Amino acid sequence: MLVAAALIVVALACVPHVLAQTPRASAPPSGASPSEPGRSSSKLDKAAASSAQAMAKYRASLEPVEAMYERELARQTELAEIRQELYERGTLSASDVQQGRRALVKAQKDVDDIRRQRLEVDRMMVEMRMIEVGKQRPLARGGYEETPGLVRFNGPAPWSLAEDVPKLQRFFQARFGRSLPISAHGQTPLHDRMGFDHRNALDVALDPSSSDGRAFMEYLRSSGIPFIAAWGAIPGAASGAHIHVGQPSPRLVGRR
Repeated sequence: MLVAAALIVVALACVPHVLAQTPRASAPPSGASPSEPGRSSSKLDKAAASSAQAMAKYRASLEPVEAMYERELARQTELAEIRQELYERGTLSASDVQQGRRALVKAQKDVDDIRRQRLEVDRMMVEMRMIEVGKQRPLARGGYEETPGLVRFNGPAPWSLAEDVPKLQRFFQARFGRSLPISAHGQTPLHDRMGFDHRNALDVALDPSSSDGRAFMEYLRSSGIPFIAAWGAIPGAASGAHIHVGQPSPRLVGRR
């Protein structure tokens, strides 16, 4: 029995660190160049198309990395159980167990981080869809439109992150007893890289088709606050449903 335990300990010590040799998915290339006076709308359209292609490529690059991290997490979970069993038998030191726990924590963090990146990309792909619909079918001031998977309201009320976000947070907390799930408050690094002006917009991670999503949109509409919400199947995106509060931001901006 001791010989078998010793062999397991040796095997644990020799487990290859596969992730250390595996490159992480690179960030998406910037989709916009610095703005120039008088640049034609056709150039903006080409830049937008380039951004969409870059985002789709980046999204695809995340999938194999996420699968690899999930396999590593499963492996570290199994090894942690083996280490604990060997420790209880007295054939493995406490320091070895702690080292294994640190490896498990790192594996979990890698999975959480890559999933967060994927969700951000999915939300951005949904936002691109919102922008495209807004260009094709502009809404009049005060106009409201609801189609399968998309709700838009061009609210007439002034909108400000500084003044209005606290009101939205208070409403949601009072109505549902939890914090408003904000996924993007103003400009984010991903918006910078993809060239979207999101400085006066708020993204809320609510499924618009859910009861709380519907209630939130009703509150926005009754307050005259503009929003656009999308959910359902987006080519290349597995998730990303959210509510964008504020005017759509189709303008491509240069990186600062």
